[in-house]
Amino acid sequence: MSETKSKFNAVVFPGQGAQKLGMAKDFIEQYPVAAKVFETANEVLPFDIYEVCHENADMLNQTNYTQPAILVAEMAMYESLKSEYGLNPKAYAGHSLGEYSALTAAGVISFETALQMVTKRGELMNQAASDGTMTAIIMDEIPYAEVTRIANQHQVDVANDNSQQQVVLSGLESDMTNAITALTHHYNDVAFRAVPLTVSSAFHSRWMQSVEQVYMEYLQPFKADMNVTNLPQVASNFLGGFYPADKEQLVTALAKQISGSVKWRSNMALLQSMQILELGPNRPLRGFFKTIGVDITSVINVKSAAKAFSA
Repeated sequence: MSETKSKFNAVVFPGQGAQKLGMAKDFIEQYPVAAKVFETANEVLPFDIYEVCHENADMLNQTNYTQPAILVAEMAMYESLKSEYGLNPKAYAGHSLGEYSALTAAGVISFETALQMVTKRGELMNQAASDGTMTAIIMDEIPYAEVTRIANQHQVDVANDNSQQQVVLSGLESDMTNAITALTHHYNDVAFRAVPLTVSSAFHSRWMQSVEQVYMEYLQPFKADMNVTNLPQVASNFLGGFYPADKEQLVTALAKQISGSVKWRSNMALLQSMQILELGPNRPLRGFFKTIGVDITSVINVKSAAKAFSA
């Protein structure tokens, strides 16, 4: 391990959409701790994690496989950087699914527990609202309350408050069409873009409430082994702020995150004065931080890791 203490005191993990075939493969080849993460995952999961991450693009893009796969890749990368460069953050955050990587890295839940949680989460989310869709709204300065009001009039919810320039809407396809038409008409004199996302369901919307209670009940037995010592160092998507050291609030927030809005803009504000490392198979969070004038370092492979920790 490098004797130089890591300059990064905060780490952020991307969520679904960051997956890439071959992710973390170079870490497995170079670091035994990364290989161990994949081996452990294969003992827990009901499918071959190597096949999903490195060989089968169709499986990788199915929600029920995507979610555990991203967790495995991100934890393989995290354990490698911890071992090789002494990465030891004081704050953790993750975007949607990425929050489970943050909780695992912080030692709140074990890797095996996180695997079980995200596997169930992926299965439930995959089953709900199969005619749902999501659309990113991009503007120079988003009037959040107004966009929310117009979307809600058409039974469409704000799934992600990503930055002052982007929110993601979520709802049924027919409702989304009506909402986008209304928004386009309302903002016809300003720069306004609506970009459909490639997703299978209306994540983080009212259409996920049918699985929220099922998931909350599923999480109950895991409370016994949760370690809340470092929980106040982890940002909550649902709450917007850092978690309190409270197992009940953690379980409730994780369940409600499925149908609630991801308050990423609030999470970024918590970390903006820190030295932030983005860790995952892709780097979607870097652009969001730029909108608040914060430059972060992104590590997506072994090469970028070496560069990040030598700077």
